[in-house]
Amino acid sequence: MRNFIPRKPDIVFLHPPSVYDFRKILAVAGPIADLIPSGPQFEMYPIGISYLGEYLERHNFEVRIVNLASKMLGNPLFKPERFLKKLKPMAFGIDLHWLTHAHGAIEIARICKEIHPDIPVILGGYSATIFHEELLKLPFIDFVIRGDSTEEPLRSLLECIRRQTDFDRVPNLSYRDSGGALVSSKSMWVPDDLDHLGNNYRFMIKSAAKHLDFLGIRAFGGWWSHPMTAILTCRGCTKACSFCGGSSWSMRRCYGRRRVAFRKPENIAQDAYFISRFTSAPIFVIGDLRQNGRVYASEILKLLGKKEIENVIVLELFEPATDSFLDEVSENIKAFAIEISPETHDERLRYVTGKRYSNKSLEATIEKAIKAKCEKIDVFFMIGIPGQTPDSVMQTVSYCEHLLKRFGKKLNPLIGPLAPFLDPGSISFDNAEKLGYKILFTSFDQYRKALLSPHWRDALSYETEWMSRQDIVDITYEAMFHLNRIRYRHGVISKELMVNIEKYICESVEVLSEIDMLDFSQTSRINNGLDSSIKHRVKALEKRGKTLKEQLKWPVKGKRFKMLNIARIIRETD
Repeated sequence: MRNFIPRKPDIVFLHPPSVYDFRKILAVAGPIADLIPSGPQFEMYPIGISYLGEYLERHNFEVRIVNLASKMLGNPLFKPERFLKKLKPMAFGIDLHWLTHAHGAIEIARICKEIHPDIPVILGGYSATIFHEELLKLPFIDFVIRGDSTEEPLRSLLECIRRQTDFDRVPNLSYRDSGGALVSSKSMWVPDDLDHLGNNYRFMIKSAAKHLDFLGIRAFGGWWSHPMTAILTCRGCTKACSFCGGSSWSMRRCYGRRRVAFRKPENIAQDAYFISRFTSAPIFVIGDLRQNGRVYASEILKLLGKKEIENVIVLELFEPATDSFLDEVSENIKAFAIEISPETHDERLRYVTGKRYSNKSLEATIEKAIKAKCEKIDVFFMIGIPGQTPDSVMQTVSYCEHLLKRFGKKLNPLIGPLAPFLDPGSISFDNAEKLGYKILFTSFDQYRKALLSPHWRDALSYETEWMSRQDIVDITYEAMFHLNRIRYRHGVISKELMVNIEKYICESVEVLSEIDMLDFSQTSRINNGLDSSIKHRVKALEKRGKTLKEQLKWPVKGKRFKMLNIARIIRETD
């Protein structure tokens, strides 16, 4: 019964909100998070945390995962300081994977150290890796674990903390020595396969039961009503998309990964089956299955077919698919959906982003997918790529209507800004001038402060030769407005949803215009609680903005939660 007797955790992982003071300050995040399941506080934690927890517990460390962002969103009276004061682990681990957490992660680290000055604070993730030197100038951060695979380095670090030994042999580690000098390990643990990863969902379910904290592991705000899950297929990427901080270019340059590490097909299929035991909600497969070749993808599909899973399985396509691949998907998966991101209608500009395929091949894939009984096809377009003008953006919106006229309401075109930041370490960031970008932030502190901006325009870390930050804001709302009406006309969304989205767009523009008229003293009064009229409007706007999430949902094929099976999973021995 060891698993059901909570011990004092050796490490508590804390997922921060994007901005720690989001419940107090005046800030309109705009459509930055409208195309992902979580809200503007990016409360959905990286899937890697669950793998870290499972790995550490398998190696005799007691682990607790707490989604502080989710707790703060779910309860306006929840006080992180009071909650953290009750925790006394051997170490705190805070994810700084996405740069959108540049403010929240730092504030949580500071609070942890103020309350528990003797407990080490560890940061990790893509952004922590890139800014590790700057982060370690902050006295309340003790360690940064670098890289995309940190299970073994973190285990090694915790072993050193437990035994009070030196850290010089811990790979991937940056820290300050006794004299305050920065030390960065030259050895990097970058596994060529992912065989060391275990059953992360079993770990999470048992952990929630053990700590009686189901809210603490909730993935995002609306997860209880739509408990979608995700399956990791690899680490790294074979593609070199210019704007992506996780591209093959970035993985080599920033994280030491020279080749993609793939999970075994049987492990991916087993994950899908395990998820289907406790929920009927959609399962999102992270990464294009074809990255490791057609044989690898085929093996995964055949194994999924043998599992006879009823859930909708959502597949990512990094490029158009062949008819034979889509046929094989249809033969083996009972209900599937597809996501693909051509970014723009303009093939020339798409080529600049690193995506070198034609509209003809894109449309052939859509046509074949519909014939193969695909339930939904999300097609994502982006605002803020090199060479793009406001006119080009509206031509992309017109192209969306062309696609809907041809393929009907199974197609779900979406458009949004490249925001808030152009990824440091990406091809576009490192070659900004050549590609027509002007980078506005270079230090970590600039990113952190930008997230406090009342207007989301001022959080954008870039502008282009063709569009200023204000141009990007203006054309984003114009494009969203027209695409919203187009999607309604073609039956993709209901009239009620169309009206709600339109009101959200119009009210956003009005509120942002009003915010632009405020001076510094007025903003300070609002943030200090002395004037709350406009803040109430912003909160109402955030609530209305949640309706946009409806357009991202895939169908739930049965019960959201299978409670009897969850009880069985909790009782199972590992």
